[in-house]
Amino acid sequence: MWWRPQIFVTDNCIAPDVFDRLRTATAKNPAELAELCRDYLTEGRRTLAELRHALRECEAERLRYHAHYLKGSSLIIGTTGVTQCCLGLEEMGRKDDVRGAEHLLEQMAAALDSAEKALARELGLAALPAEGSAA
Repeated sequence: MWWRPQIFVTDNCIAPDVFDRLRTATAKNPAELAELCRDYLTEGRRTLAELRHALRECEAERLRYHAHYLKGSSLIIGTTGVTQCCLGLEEMGRKDDVRGAEHLLEQMAAALDSAEKALARELGLAALPAEGSAA
């Protein structure tokens, strides 16, 4: 039997304590926080495309690698839903069993969309990737 975690994406998709620490750390240059979030979202979309490609090619190790990479960035920004999806995908890759990964990738895409909306509410349009830069 394979593992299929349920990740529920909510409006509270950014860990407030983590985001508050980022806001405090960049208080002298608020544009820095917007740039960090914009880079995260751009890289998140690119990594999501890499994860989908790894799944299509049944490359469990590559799936694990990219999930681990995005997990680290997600922990820094505080995107809880994306982090949880990455944990599940990383474990699947480690076990070389990608059954159910498509479901997690769908949830990750939804979590990334929710994070983008939340970051836009917090920081405005400056936090969003340039049009056409998302995967």
